[in-house]
Amino acid sequence: MVDPAVVSRKLRQIEQYHGELREKQDLSRDQFLDNVTEQRAVERMFENAIQACVDLAKHVATREFGYRGDGSKEAIERLRENGVVTDDTAETLVDAAGFRNVLAHQYGEIEPDAVYEYLQSELDVYDTFSQELAEWFEQRE
Repeated sequence: MVDPAVVSRKLRQIEQYHGELREKQDLSRDQFLDNVTEQRAVERMFENAIQACVDLAKHVATREFGYRGDGSKEAIERLRENGVVTDDTAETLVDAAGFRNVLAHQYGEIEPDAVYEYLQSELDVYDTFSQELAEWFEQRE
């Protein structure tokens, strides 16, 4: 059974990290690219936001749908299969999990320009995922 305290805590974390990322959207491309500290801060914010989503997906998939794996993409897919999130949200979140892996494990060179583009265009998934999961959670109670 899904633990309401875990769901609540993870949703708060997602909201916090998403808000921090939104604040960084005000940086111009030059401000971002010229400031390594801002780059590292944004990278870490992305890692935290995405990891909170993945942790929540794994918790729900494990507790509610019998998921026994440890892969984030598979847990997200299990939520999609069971109608917790839409196809679009699942696809975007799987992409985000891949982006988190690049940031966390530095698979290849991290391109600051790509991080800036992601910052400017890929934040909606956090609101969407949170809303879809919260709606599912409320409906099942």
